[in-house]
Amino acid sequence: MHSETRLLSLLGMFASGRTYSAQELAVHFECTPRTIRRDIAELRELGYVIRSIPGTEGGYRAESRTMLPPLQLEAGEALATAVGLALLRGAGLDTANAGSATEKLRGMLPPEARTAVDGISTAVSVPEGHVPGVDLDSVITLAAAIAARTVATFDYLKRPPSWAETTATDEASAPDQKRQGSRAQRQACSPQGQARRVEPVQLVVLGGHWYLYAWDLERSDWRVFRLDRMSGVHATTFVFSSRDHPDAEAAVSSAVTSAAYRHTVVLRTDVGVEEARRWFPSRAATVAEAADGVRVTFGVDDLRWAAVMVTMTPAPFDVIEPDGLLAELTALADRARSIGQTGKSALGTGE
Repeated sequence: MHSETRLLSLLGMFASGRTYSAQELAVHFECTPRTIRRDIAELRELGYVIRSIPGTEGGYRAESRTMLPPLQLEAGEALATAVGLALLRGAGLDTANAGSATEKLRGMLPPEARTAVDGISTAVSVPEGHVPGVDLDSVITLAAAIAARTVATFDYLKRPPSWAETTATDEASAPDQKRQGSRAQRQACSPQGQARRVEPVQLVVLGGHWYLYAWDLERSDWRVFRLDRMSGVHATTFVFSSRDHPDAEAAVSSAVTSAAYRHTVVLRTDVGVEEARRWFPSRAATVAEAADGVRVTFGVDDLRWAAVMVTMTPAPFDVIEPDGLLAELTALADRARSIGQTGKSALGTGE
């Protein structure tokens, strides 16, 4: 076996965290213990930390944090990895490390695969204003806090409702909690970042945005936070015990699609979930199975827009709530009939 091949195999074995004696390794590689000691010395020169454990049960053991042996990827695996790196920008996680890793992978790929990666890098673009702007370090920090069940802290910027898009949300309570405070109070919220301490539960990606579902320690409530409005994200060493909580994905979906708005619209339909989602995407509504069919729930600040959305939906449905939507649907029908007869759009709802 060539020395280079043996070194790579040694790295792979040491990555397991086991302790190996020189004699054991010599038998495995069909060489002498002296050759093994020479290989260990060469790995140390390359920067790998390999300890010598004394005693009859001793041998060689690597510090796991230093073990990152060279990846041996097949062409298809390298291409898939390079494509994923090239698409990070679209997920708002583009970094210098992603760029350098892509360049290294390109050097490993055959010409045709390299051309495919270059094509994807130039073909995919994200217009200004549509990049989530999520910091990769924040994602890593929060993911580590979730795994270790440690409290996380960050500054959170609450965007005033007047800036909100039709399908955006600043911060919302869990779906089973009523939204507190009047609209005037929400509009009076300061745009300055507020310090938060939370018990993080889950990161959820929905409709091009990253969200954190967490228990807010100051407000004693489940909350949903958008990562692109966070700064100074830090994982503390304070460990917390798990709480019973609603489904994180459902909570984020509800917060994004309904809890942030003045009115919540609920429709019932007999079509399947998949068909309903063709007309109400995840960023616009929550679509779920119910005892009486499929329920579609979404929020609006103006019921007139809800009337338009409902009218344009080709699937049959029943309006469950709110009652005010029925009046807006009637007004919309009257106005549409008037325009159809006269070819003119008058001010008002039914004239």
